[in-house]
Amino acid sequence: MIKIAVLDDDPMYLEKICDITKTAMFQLDLAYELKPYNRVDLFLKDLQNREYFDIYLLDVEMPQMNGLDVGRNIRLKYSEPTIIYITNHVDYALEAFEVNAYRYITKSCIDEKLPETLKNLMSKERKVKEKVYVIKTATSFERIAYGDIYYLMKEGKYVIIVHKRGRNKVRKTLEEALMDLDSNEFVMVDRSYVANLKYAISLRQQQLTLADGSVLPVSKPRLQQVLNEVVEFHKARGYV
Repeated sequence: MIKIAVLDDDPMYLEKICDITKTAMFQLDLAYELKPYNRVDLFLKDLQNREYFDIYLLDVEMPQMNGLDVGRNIRLKYSEPTIIYITNHVDYALEAFEVNAYRYITKSCIDEKLPETLKNLMSKERKVKEKVYVIKTATSFERIAYGDIYYLMKEGKYVIIVHKRGRNKVRKTLEEALMDLDSNEFVMVDRSYVANLKYAISLRQQQLTLADGSVLPVSKPRLQQVLNEVVEFHKARGYV
């Protein structure tokens, strides 16, 4: 399920962008959830309440706060979502890329450029999310994309997998679950926690903060190793 937020104070363009997005996602045969906002304060309230979206379609010039500052607020909470600016003004294009915007589309071209952008983005996302963790029980089957997993947590004889869609429980040791993942995206930060390095945004005083707001303890014996792996992971992706 791909979650999409659309923010535009102009009702006509808000409706148009939503309609184009719905058509594009239908043609791509992808499950999605779309939430429109016509006011910045309502959007920021949901952002503060940790409502997460995979894609943000943002206007630039709006009352209260412009879209560039909205993008900066998003990046303070989440490093990985896709931000796409849709605007009547071309003056802000360079500044938009300072917040790592995926695309900058003028409203005069949205009929052509927005579907094309979503198609290219979804093609890229599908390649990134090829790796999945499969959970099978006697009565259920579920696939969780590696890129959707925030962390794993030990709970008695079980491991809780915390991801974008919620939580799943598997009867395994944490070590077994980490071996199943077999990916350098994941590192054991404490005997009870495994973190996805993709979502690491800070490590201070033996606490690892993730982009979803979770704070995981880092044991003292693992602290230096975790720090090194976080830095190397993000350096390899050009983030530091």
